[in-house]
Amino acid sequence: MSTLAYTVINDADPTAPVLILGNSLGTVQGLWAGVAYRLADDYRVVTYDLPGHGASPLLTDVTLESIARGVLEIADELGAERFHYAGVSISGATALTLATIAPERLHSVTAVACGDFFGGAERWDQRIEEVRKYGTRGLIPDTVDRWFAAGFIDEDNAAGPIVLEMLGNVDDAGYIECCKGLASYDLRDSVSRITVPTLLMAGAQDPGNTPESMEELHERIENSEFVVVPDAAHIPMAEHPEIVTDHLASFLARTSEEY
Repeated sequence: MSTLAYTVINDADPTAPVLILGNSLGTVQGLWAGVAYRLADDYRVVTYDLPGHGASPLLTDVTLESIARGVLEIADELGAERFHYAGVSISGATALTLATIAPERLHSVTAVACGDFFGGAERWDQRIEEVRKYGTRGLIPDTVDRWFAAGFIDEDNAAGPIVLEMLGNVDDAGYIECCKGLASYDLRDSVSRITVPTLLMAGAQDPGNTPESMEELHERIENSEFVVVPDAAHIPMAEHPEIVTDHLASFLARTSEEY
């Protein structure tokens, strides 16, 4: 049984290609809802929770590879010898990790708002201390400008408050364990060896994983494509699910031709 809790959005056609979607740190499965339901007619779309997030149990010694192996367990349970995977932030890093450890299992990977390195232990030790002092809800004020493009949170759009409430409700211990996984993540010497078809997607206003940094990553991954979502920051699937869906659907169609 998979160590990660997951939901199959559409299980009506067991022969349809499987698409597994992974969330950012501090969010749960609903983050991808606007994209998942748009793609559910053509794919067996699967969403899951990170360790210690939502319905997934708290795990210790979390690494990006252990999360990736949890994803492989989901695919095994669904009988998917090969599958598509798309993830954002920590789950974008999971996409790249999957492409390095299990390329034979993948039709494609899509990595949104991520990099091959997330700053190392010093950065994440500081975040861990913040959570220990103030809890995940205490992170919300500083998160708004990182996650959303300028002005988005002030619009008459429920997506922003819903996603921020996800962060406030995530278990502190689960968040911390995933931070430890990000602290040890480093694929700087590995991404150039990725051969899986890869889509790299950046938010135009993402202050952390900037379009420039993700374009540099694209230049290092031979079989990759690169797109930018306008008027979006770190979680473009919440801000512009229709644009993310269009990019993803087009890429999946091209990489599913041999399915």
